[in-house]
Amino acid sequence: MIKFLTDLNQILWGNGLVGLLLGTGIFCLIYPDGQCLKSFGCLFRKPEQTGRRYAMSVFQSCMTSLAAAMGTGNIAGVAAALTIGGAGAIFWMWISALCGMGLIYAENVLSCRYRNASAAGAAAYLRYGLHSPVLSGIFAVCCVCASFGMGNMTQSHAMAEILEASFSVPAWLTGLLTMIILFLIIMGGSKRIAGFSAIVIPILTGVYLLCSLVILFLYRENISSVFSEIFRSAFGIRAIGGGISGAAMKYAVSAGVRRGVFSNEAGLGSSGLLHAEASSEQPEFLGVCGMLEVIADTFICCTATALVILCTGSLKTGQEGAVLVLTAFRSGMGVLADWILPPVIALFAFCTLTGWCFCGMNALKTLTGNSGYLKLYQILFCIAAFIGTVMKLEFVWTLADIANACMAYCNLPGILLLLPETKNRCTA
Repeated sequence: MIKFLTDLNQILWGNGLVGLLLGTGIFCLIYPDGQCLKSFGCLFRKPEQTGRRYAMSVFQSCMTSLAAAMGTGNIAGVAAALTIGGAGAIFWMWISALCGMGLIYAENVLSCRYRNASAAGAAAYLRYGLHSPVLSGIFAVCCVCASFGMGNMTQSHAMAEILEASFSVPAWLTGLLTMIILFLIIMGGSKRIAGFSAIVIPILTGVYLLCSLVILFLYRENISSVFSEIFRSAFGIRAIGGGISGAAMKYAVSAGVRRGVFSNEAGLGSSGLLHAEASSEQPEFLGVCGMLEVIADTFICCTATALVILCTGSLKTGQEGAVLVLTAFRSGMGVLADWILPPVIALFAFCTLTGWCFCGMNALKTLTGNSGYLKLYQILFCIAAFIGTVMKLEFVWTLADIANACMAYCNLPGILLLLPETKNRCTA
């Protein structure tokens, strides 16, 4: 069974889906006449606000969206991309993020146009725009499944690992505390989740970027050579002799693009779910907010992680994941890194739990519309967070990846066919 699911996952996440995500993203960027990039003028207009229908401010919806995206993938995921594809993987991560900006813009504009009391996000525009309740239902089911996998158990497991390795905190204790605190937050509904994200995410991001800047200042003489290595390795160009390695370029492209997709989740359809209750009636404004989230997530935080690893030379140690990142920060901060980085990584993972719970709640609402089911979902979500800290997760990761791929396969046709609906652009 596990082998079958692994093989299925490899097929679903093959080059075809990665190419489809990038191709659709490029098309969204340039259609028509690069309107999504021109729509940045929306930022200079006061967004239309309403307190009648939606429970969150635009800022709160953006922070909730970042909470779902900025988990351990921004840290351990970047380390994995460098380990597999070398420095050049970061260039291709930037390319995937640029394409992802087009996808996020289209998702949020369409979500805002078609959202209503019974459906939100991709589930709404697949049902009411594309008139496909089947695709909408499949997407919602897969989103609920993904919320338990990638958005829950894998994150709580990462929390338990980093806290046990750094402070010898037993995994079961991390799980118990996570379950209790998570219960107190998510049982307050979307308002409490949004309020928590609006407070915690800016603080965590600020602390992490400040630590990164400290390291980069200490190793500032290496920055120019690191950027040279990134661009050279992206195309498989060897440092000595000027030769070109096709295999090196292949690894760089594969690692960078895939990790970029997993980092910002563009094309999966989750962004629209996270902006479903934002108090703005201006679709293009929410689309631009989504693009800014990709910039913050991938171009800023992921790049900061990569530069710290490369500038300190920690990639040569042969370590992987969060351990590699922690080693890089130790190079400049010493033992102080052991006290700052593990709690920050753990809290990033916890924020992902709250953000993905919001996704799952909106997806389940599309399927059932019953608040009783939502309460049951919230309780099960908290229990799953505890289970994730104490079990092996290879099987869960595989199921989560399959669910994510199915979300993308449902979402991308909707974006392509409904793209003309994103034409009306606000002006500055």
